Amino acid sequence: MDFYAALSVSRGQIRKTASRLLDRYGSIEPLQNIIFTPIATGDATHETIHELNDLYDISLMYDSGGYEVQTGNLEFDELLKYLIGYYADHQAAHRYVLPDNVPLGGDSSDLVDRKVDETISASRTCFKRLPEDIRDGAVGVVQGHSQDQLARCLKAYEELGLTTVAFGSFGTGGKNNGVNMLTTEALENLQWAVDRAHGFDMEIHALGIGGPTSIPLLKQAGVDSFDSSAWIRSSGYGNVFFPFKSRYNASHRKVRSGAVLRADELEDLKSEANHSCPFCRTIEQLRDSRWARIVHNLIVTHEMSRRIEEMDQKEMIDAMDKSSTYRSRLEVM
Repeated sequence: MDFYAALSVSRGQIRKTASRLLDRYGSIEPLQNIIFTPIATGDATHETIHELNDLYDISLMYDSGGYEVQTGNLEFDELLKYLIGYYADHQAAHRYVLPDNVPLGGDSSDLVDRKVDETISASRTCFKRLPEDIRDGAVGVVQGHSQDQLARCLKAYEELGLTTVAFGSFGTGGKNNGVNMLTTEALENLQWAVDRAHGFDMEIHALGIGGPTSIPLLKQAGVDSFDSSAWIRSSGYGNVFFPFKSRYNASHRKVRSGAVLRADELEDLKSEANHSCPFCRTIEQLRDSRWARIVHNLIVTHEMSRRIEEMDQKEMIDAMDKSSTYRSRLEVM
């Protein structure tokens, strides 16, 4: 299951992430697959992403910008025109996500239905206007709150001849509906969509998942690839990840967004999680350096995407915290 690092950030942040990986980790591998959102970033970021692509032959995925619509930063109508022009002018990627209008948790059934129809219609239009040379890389987004709505998306994309689809129908919450949540309903819909997509010989990508405890559920559901920005977003709140563990807060003396990571438990935690990297050698690194947390979290997320390939369901369950909500959901999958 391939991990795509979401990297829609500034030029400086991209360069710092890559340079720290190379200088201290000795490999660019955690950034071997990158997803970024052209409409959400400026020309300098675009240029830097393409420089990385040229230097390291990364697998590049252009995201549609549906998240920007989801959080109220853009109108859906802006996406189609932008993507048609951008994809025609920039053909360096191997995946091109077609426009999608994300249904929100509080949307009425009629509004969800309308957003599904808009997603299908805009995706058809965008696909037909793509240069023929890149149509094989087009990715249709499966949206909806019901299996009927998901099925309509999948049928439309199968008729277009797409070989990859992306699942975006997670629960939404948090500020501006900016957090995707793997709710029980979303997990059931994901499993259903995976089975149907594979029946059409299409791979399926999970869009915008959270921390590493989500990854075993994606693997058990049969997802082929996923992306996440949690590794960089959580670090700003002082959070650090360890394989199969709930997040810990390393930068604050009181609980803010996770259990506080104490100096006297770091080594035991690393041993239990079977993880060590140059960025988590001391509690001072994780406490005082946001960049240490960023690159550490990136490495952990990539590491987990590889480790679970050799694990069965029971092994993943046993590795997770007993109190984890995602562990209990994994147990009944």
